Amino acid sequence: MRMVRNMNQETPTTARSGLENYRRRVSATKRRSILDAGREEFQGNGFTHAAMAEIARKADVSTATLYKHFNSKEELFAAVVAEAYSNLELNADAIADADTVEEALATLADNYLKVQFDQGLNDLMRAVISEVSGLPEVGREFYEMSIKRRHDELSGLFDRLIQRGMLKPHDTSMSAHEVAGMLKESLIWPALFDPSFKLPDNKDKIVSAAVATFVARYGA
Repeated sequence: MRMVRNMNQETPTTARSGLENYRRRVSATKRRSILDAGREEFQGNGFTHAAMAEIARKADVSTATLYKHFNSKEELFAAVVAEAYSNLELNADAIADADTVEEALATLADNYLKVQFDQGLNDLMRAVISEVSGLPEVGREFYEMSIKRRHDELSGLFDRLIQRGMLKPHDTSMSAHEVAGMLKESLIWPALFDPSFKLPDNKDKIVSAAVATFVARYGA
């Protein structure tokens, strides 16, 4: 009589596939831990003073495992920066549907400041700026994918508000620089040069003044 294989019995191929999937999940989990620990270390100590051994300790992996995922501190730093700017969304689509220009700009400012302060972007920008002379490619890439990307997104948002008849036709690239500059001058630059800087109690007043200035010049 021919023996019939138990349908519940794993074949060698199935077992190998299950083991490979498990290893991939473990590897992904370790990589995630390394990136989180790396960002914390770079934001807290900058690039120069960040230690790979300390990152491995915080990630709860061996230094050998860390170097399996990232060949150098420079490579890890670049990966942390790349991930940071991949998450810099200002939710322009939702903002463009606001009922008034004032509402749109107030929401925009709130989202912008949350990215800078709540997501630790100020700390990471300090780390990037401090290493520009030694890692110019990281600085250039960060500028293109964060600063310039957000400027283009803001300019595009203003174009959509013009199409809705809520703003006068104008050079939206210039107005994007202007409104961002008003916020940066009072709320971002102080934070980049003083790690202890917190958003002031009159933050909403500063935002309202910037919005009013913008609307006075470009409002329809």
